Amino acid sequence: MSRPTASPASGSPFTGTGDALRFALKRDRLLLPLCVLGLIGWVGLYVASYSGLYGTQADLNSLYQSVTGNPALVAMVGPTDGLRSLGGATAWETLPVVSVISAIFAMFVVVRHTRAEEEDGRSELLLAAGSGRLATLTATVVITAGALLLAAVGWYVVFLATGYEADSSLLLVAAILGVGLVFTGTTAICVQVTAKARTARGLVGIVIGLAYFLRALGDTGPDALAWLSPLGWAEKTKPFYDDQWWPLILPVGTTILTVAFALWLLERRDIGSGLIQPRPGPARAHPSLLHPLGFSLRVQRGSIIGWTYLLFVYGFAIGAVGNNIEGILESSTSLTAAFASASDNIVDSYFASIFTVLALMASGFAIGGVLRPHSEETHDRAALLMAGPLGKVRWALGHVLIAYVASAMMMALLGLGLGLGLGVVTGDFGELGTLVASGFAQAPAIWLTASLAVLLFGISSRASGAAWGLLVAFVVVWSIASFGDLPDWIVDLSPFSHIPAVPAVPLDATPLWIMTALSAVFTTAGMLLWRRRDLL
Repeated sequence: MSRPTASPASGSPFTGTGDALRFALKRDRLLLPLCVLGLIGWVGLYVASYSGLYGTQADLNSLYQSVTGNPALVAMVGPTDGLRSLGGATAWETLPVVSVISAIFAMFVVVRHTRAEEEDGRSELLLAAGSGRLATLTATVVITAGALLLAAVGWYVVFLATGYEADSSLLLVAAILGVGLVFTGTTAICVQVTAKARTARGLVGIVIGLAYFLRALGDTGPDALAWLSPLGWAEKTKPFYDDQWWPLILPVGTTILTVAFALWLLERRDIGSGLIQPRPGPARAHPSLLHPLGFSLRVQRGSIIGWTYLLFVYGFAIGAVGNNIEGILESSTSLTAAFASASDNIVDSYFASIFTVLALMASGFAIGGVLRPHSEETHDRAALLMAGPLGKVRWALGHVLIAYVASAMMMALLGLGLGLGLGVVTGDFGELGTLVASGFAQAPAIWLTASLAVLLFGISSRASGAAWGLLVAFVVVWSIASFGDLPDWIVDLSPFSHIPAVPAVPLDATPLWIMTALSAVFTTAGMLLWRRRDLL
């Protein structure tokens, strides 16, 4: 597609930035505030939990002694020098996690309002109406940076309200904000490189993973490697124990350069295409693509590989520090009491909580997989498929079954990673089978959550988005129930509350069979409703 030339009335390439800004804000008038509140709430949970778990200097000293000198923990979270204070302990846990979450948030917002808009053809409509070429990207950067800034203000208020030092709190907040801004600019470049939104997200995900890897190598090896990573820059600010402000120059400068480079690239590429063109496929399709299951696997294979790799590696890392977990948990009397209440073996109780957290994450993959037909429907591709002999239910069910099988496989491989990591460090692989089975035991709750998404899709395509709201609600229920009290009837609404706390307790298969049966019922109902309703 040739590059459209700006009409004389359009003037500057930034013409229409205000209109693009208003349109994007209207489109995300609900989603964006919820995401910002979620970012603030995440930090609030960390602050509340650490304030309750390490309320005395003795607890902090015990925590420091239990983790110092452990290279696996340093690689996962960061240096332990600041753990002698409550602020340093909170920053140690908060900085890497919230920084990565901020980067992922920036990635989704930028891709959603730039590359995805081009893919859907809306960008060409704006250009035809006289909007400048750079208007949409500029508005997107402003919105993303503004949302991150609002979240940062919320974080700062949380720290001040809970009695943390003002200057150190501001430095921590600025460091996390800097990471989000760097990946705003990084994503702005990636959407110029690739022609598909999904590919752009995958490319940014690789960059985030590389940044984390370089930070981990720098913390456990040559320090220079950490300086190659935006996560390393944030870490070098050392909030609450050394308070170095000057490393913030790096994310500010990088953000300016990446955004400017992205704008420069946008002026020099064709609308609707990327700088790197996708390679042509084979002349003849593989026979497996002629079957709905094979086609669904082909469409979802990138997500499956990425999620499986992430969960396995994370499980291996958690298992590798398993021999130190007991010392960390025993550094806080509150943590010891919390995990000992489920089982005498607090390490197994900790592993059980890790399984629940990652099962909630894997539910995000499962929901995205079962809602793939929704994406095809809204982009008018489903109508083309339905014009042939392929049945609606047969086609949609292929995506659903692949999501169900893949999510169960992921959780089993998570357990495998835990067992292998623990075995490599301790030399005892006796827990391997138990941990694999414990991972697989999470699958019915994931299936039940995803089946609710199938049911909503069957009712109406517009109702499909509510599935993500259900997942957020389940996360909130789990979070509050972990750190506070909730009425039992509210806790019982979440499928993840009914998973036996394996491997800390013996496996009770009854709730797993019930959830599996409910998943089958909701999936069947969703497919029948989908069969009866019209396409968009």
